[in-house]
Amino acid sequence: MPTVLHEAFFDHVKVFVDKYICDLPYNRDVISPMIHMNWSLEIADGSVMPDMVISVTAVEGPLEVVLIPFYGECALSETDDHVFRKVESVILAHLDVICVLVVLAREAADYTAPGCDSTISKTLCGGTDSDPKPLTLKQFINLRTTPRSFGEPVVIGDYTWCHLSTVEYFVWVKRDDGSPINIRSQDPADMAYGTLVPEISMDAVTEMLKRGLTKIKDSFVDFQKELEPSLDCTALAEATVNAQTDWRLASKRIMGACDITAHRRYVAWHNACFTKSDDSSYMDSEQADSEEEPGIVSTSERKRANTSTLPGSRFKIQKS
Repeated sequence: MPTVLHEAFFDHVKVFVDKYICDLPYNRDVISPMIHMNWSLEIADGSVMPDMVISVTAVEGPLEVVLIPFYGECALSETDDHVFRKVESVILAHLDVICVLVVLAREAADYTAPGCDSTISKTLCGGTDSDPKPLTLKQFINLRTTPRSFGEPVVIGDYTWCHLSTVEYFVWVKRDDGSPINIRSQDPADMAYGTLVPEISMDAVTEMLKRGLTKIKDSFVDFQKELEPSLDCTALAEATVNAQTDWRLASKRIMGACDITAHRRYVAWHNACFTKSDDSSYMDSEQADSEEEPGIVSTSERKRANTSTLPGSRFKIQKS
């Protein structure tokens, strides 16, 4: 399952998109748009579990068509090549996709749990020697010795439990000619790039998302007319994107997700060292996937080989 940190990158986008769709004057008795987090999509050779999808269906059955106008994917530990090839597979399988959002996030170094015989096992034992108990989130995070800001690791007990270094957003919107989205395009007319970490630079992403939402709204018009040809769709066709988003607040929520991630890693380590539980390992979702998918590696080892025409991170990876 996706981690708290993994989901945080789309939480703010979901609120932004949901507000826009809810305000649209589409006919609730004719079409049903829904936002899904981690909803399976079929592709040519199997299925994928995107981080965010918008589906649109008819209200009255039988259900014959499921439109997918929006598709979002987050990569924490996948290679750039792997995630963007997966995105291409989804686009080819769902030609109705109008807007694609990809988030690339990485930590400054791969996380590994400290040893059970390290000095940390004494300083962060919690409870008593005879009855060790993990520290609560409040107890744990209040022991932090580094400034609480992006670029700074979450260091507690002289150990780095989480260190998010970069978060990048890529957005593509389908062209007016109706051709499938080409994520290899860097044309600013249909592609935007922005960063949330280490600094907030999201204006271009916001504008491209608004453009994508406008086109999705237009697809609602077309779908309503297809289902009910006599339906008056004037109000929907003339509706504008009024939803706003504050990326500054989004970055603060991501900082909070880093705190929770650090604590969950600590609890997993504590369980492994002091309770010997069979279910004691906290594994980031894509690290778990890497055991089954050879194309996935750790964040600090993300490669960009053989991606000359595919997008990729614009930050140079600094290995610890």
